[in-house]
Amino acid sequence: MSIQESRQRYLLYVPPRAAVPVPKRRAQGAADPQRPWVSDYPWRPEGMDPDYPAASGSSWPGRLAVLGLIGLCNLALLSDQTWLLILVLVLDLVGVLILFELILKVVHWLRHPRTRMRWTTFPAFLGGRLEGTFTVRPGQHVMTSIQVRLRCVRDERVEHPAQEGTTSALEPYVIYEQSLELPPPGDTLDELPLAFDLPADLPGTDLGQDEATYWQVALRIPVPGPDVEAVFLAPVYEKART
Repeated sequence: MSIQESRQRYLLYVPPRAAVPVPKRRAQGAADPQRPWVSDYPWRPEGMDPDYPAASGSSWPGRLAVLGLIGLCNLALLSDQTWLLILVLVLDLVGVLILFELILKVVHWLRHPRTRMRWTTFPAFLGGRLEGTFTVRPGQHVMTSIQVRLRCVRDERVEHPAQEGTTSALEPYVIYEQSLELPPPGDTLDELPLAFDLPADLPGTDLGQDEATYWQVALRIPVPGPDVEAVFLAPVYEKART
């Protein structure tokens, strides 16, 4: 199993940490600089959900409202105006297409695998090892090798030219990465143990500021249909200084 390491800094096309919705913190009160993982994030090492949740159904209410309006337009069928009848038939066709799309989305949501990460080492420290177990339900038939990446990401404020002066925005950059390519673990993938050797000379997780630094484990699993992709926040920290 080869590990490729790269210190090339490159832009990661995902939202910066400040833009990712985070659940309410598990612990309240002042942060402990010796144990930041207690208060900086609602860690659940027994089972973490992906860091970037799947797209929500925010467009569903709008589509349902359009279907409702089309249903009301069908009252025009009581009219004897030919142009109204033609218009209603066209709208009904649009409604059928919208309804078909919604049904496909529901089927896709029901069939979409649920992924989680269980961290065996919590927290993991730079210079040590990060170990965890990836789970997917229902089990998936894996077509080819599984791509796994451990990466250290830093959100950096970047200036962009605008019509009036410049504007700044946070952008996430990868400053370190390990890449693994794992063979399929049998006919069906239910669980996948993972282990990484962590370098000692990189920054640990720091979520207490806008320009945050954090570690992630990203997986891409080739299965029949769309690949399973998931990214998990990893509990990698610097050792407390005594």
